[in-house]
Amino acid sequence: MNIDYSFIVSALPKIAAFLPVTLKLTVVAFAVAFAAGLLMALAINRRIKVLSPLCRIYMSLIRGTPMLLQIYVIYNLAPYAAAAFIEKAGLDINVYDIDPVWYAYIALSLTASVSVAEAVRAGMQSVHQGQREAGLSMGMSESAVFIHILFPQVICAAMPVIGNIVVDLIKATSLAFMMSVTEITGEAKILGGDVLRYFEAYLCVFVIYIVVIAVVEKMMHLLENRMSVYRRGVHSST
Repeated sequence: MNIDYSFIVSALPKIAAFLPVTLKLTVVAFAVAFAAGLLMALAINRRIKVLSPLCRIYMSLIRGTPMLLQIYVIYNLAPYAAAAFIEKAGLDINVYDIDPVWYAYIALSLTASVSVAEAVRAGMQSVHQGQREAGLSMGMSESAVFIHILFPQVICAAMPVIGNIVVDLIKATSLAFMMSVTEITGEAKILGGDVLRYFEAYLCVFVIYIVVIAVVEKMMHLLENRMSVYRRGVHSST
């Protein structure tokens, strides 16, 4: 195989220019997934009627279906269903004018939200319930106990798994091109297709992903170390 190094040199900055799109997809999708996952973990952990079984069904559904199928449903089938409903309701809304990036946010956050929920649930089980009872006995509200005492310890315990979720989410953004969102993988496919140099184009993507994920892993490791004080609190209470 003859590798065109001049193409790599010219394509790398062009592909890297779409890195902000990849990072934005990751940040927004993770923010949505974290909020949804936290709520699901709380609903299941506290056995809230109706919500708890619904969350379990949702989590089983997402875990049991491939992400490609989820993307197909969200990006191809859901707009048709929404358009039919809007037309029947007599509303003047064109769902096909929606920016495809919103579909990408939803699709990427689905699987991540389930992973976050599982990580947070495991973190909750690592915290001794005596701390909750002690906080309540001191006159603190249920929400105050969770926010100021339990939540930091839960997140600390879940941090290694959350780091893996972020890394997986970065890699999953490569599927956004299926929803007409051009990020680094999508741009590599376009550039490689123009001159039939797919290997060189995807080699550029490989290098970018390795660098980005290495930086993210380092940042998550530093954050985990800074939160180690809460980890000591978890162990001392068990």
